[in-house]
Amino acid sequence: MKLMTTTCLAALGAIAAGPIWAEATDAGAAELLSVFQTYLGTTEGVVSVAVAGDDYAVTLNPGVLMSALPVEGMVATVSEILVTLTDNGDGTWNYGIDQSVNVDYAMQGLMSAKTGYGSVIMNGVFDEALGDSSEYMIEISEIDSSQTQSDPTLGEISISMTADSLTIEGSAAAGEGGVDGGYSSVTSGIVYAVTLPASEGVPAVEITGNIAQGTVDLAMNGYQPAAIYGLLAWFVAHPNEAAITADKAGLKAQLAAALPFVESMSITGAYSDISVTSPVGAFGLDEVAVALDMNGLVADGLFREAITLRGLSLPEGLVPSFAVPMIPEEVAIDVTASGFDLAATAQLVLGMLDLPEGSEPPEGFDMQMLAALMPEGAVDITLAPGGVKNAAYNLTYEGAMRAGIDGMPTGTAKITLAGIDAILAALQAAPPEMSGQVLPVLGMAQAMGQPGAAGELVWDIDASAPGSLKVNGMDMMGGQ
Repeated sequence: MKLMTTTCLAALGAIAAGPIWAEATDAGAAELLSVFQTYLGTTEGVVSVAVAGDDYAVTLNPGVLMSALPVEGMVATVSEILVTLTDNGDGTWNYGIDQSVNVDYAMQGLMSAKTGYGSVIMNGVFDEALGDSSEYMIEISEIDSSQTQSDPTLGEISISMTADSLTIEGSAAAGEGGVDGGYSSVTSGIVYAVTLPASEGVPAVEITGNIAQGTVDLAMNGYQPAAIYGLLAWFVAHPNEAAITADKAGLKAQLAAALPFVESMSITGAYSDISVTSPVGAFGLDEVAVALDMNGLVADGLFREAITLRGLSLPEGLVPSFAVPMIPEEVAIDVTASGFDLAATAQLVLGMLDLPEGSEPPEGFDMQMLAALMPEGAVDITLAPGGVKNAAYNLTYEGAMRAGIDGMPTGTAKITLAGIDAILAALQAAPPEMSGQVLPVLGMAQAMGQPGAAGELVWDIDASAPGSLKVNGMDMMGGQ
């Protein structure tokens, strides 16, 4: 469904190149067809446009488009997408879809997949000046997807997914560096199933999972829809390697116009009431929260990923009784990389398109790339405050590190632990072969810890000087 939705929106984006018609006419339909074909190609049957009263009826056939791709062994059958377009006469267009959709495609000898959408309702307003939808809404119900993959070692693997509903609401508006937009989505009643085939002496394995609800919020700033559509049109006009090679200057110009693709992007998601049933028992999570922040191909490089798990439950008997008190109820980690330059790196890559066909990169190009990527010779890695905890203990951590081309990474960190007595008690109940290895190490760490304000143990780690490592001021490298 994602492919079809993207195809529809990309095609609608092309309308910005055409004139405004207050009334639907045959001439307008012909012009719309020409514009759509600029972005979707001229393969017979992919797109058609007809007058339907005051509207235009656009028929898109993604299956024909997919089957025309230069991918050996691909066979695709996809429902035709019927889009109603209404010219508002003010540079905006209303569009709508209301139908069921089925997608069926296969790669011979490798995989096959089928997905059905019982109902797809999509409405929005495309703004020519913006080059994007100023607002849109998608409602999908009765999602049923299945896939088989042929693995040379395992055999045929089956994967299925169903969901009760998916809703998406999005918008876009002009921003300082381009277009700013985003959407919020909610998916309910998700069920997964994976079946691994039986092998010699091993029965088939089935794993099922349920997610009551998943939410995703996405925001993008500073993207250039018109330039991205132009890049799409360029590839449609250059459908093979020979055509692309013959016009590398054109490709460079199109890529340069689309840079940095997006100034910044932020995604947050949360998935609730998760359960997994497996041959060893049932696993559960109350919630998984994720976050992703990244910049596009800009000088101020940034990539952040965070995940939090809450309410973990494990099958009874899977964990030894002595370890049950140590099972975490919440785990959080949040890592950011910054201090790199993707804009300069992208320019070097674009410059490669100026080389004659068959030429090798100039000597030292790899070092040029590294120097462009890390103008200060290093990147910064930050571990935001996070931790592992349950009712008996609370372990927290945070830190920062600088890692570069030359020399050892440097940085600092802080670790705190409340509830060490509960951990020691659990380990003392463990078998001697385990406790005998862990307890001395934990005892040494306890002796090195400093008491915090609330009685927790604190370890301040300082490796800010190359080749040095201090814990609470104690030199671990044997220095003075």
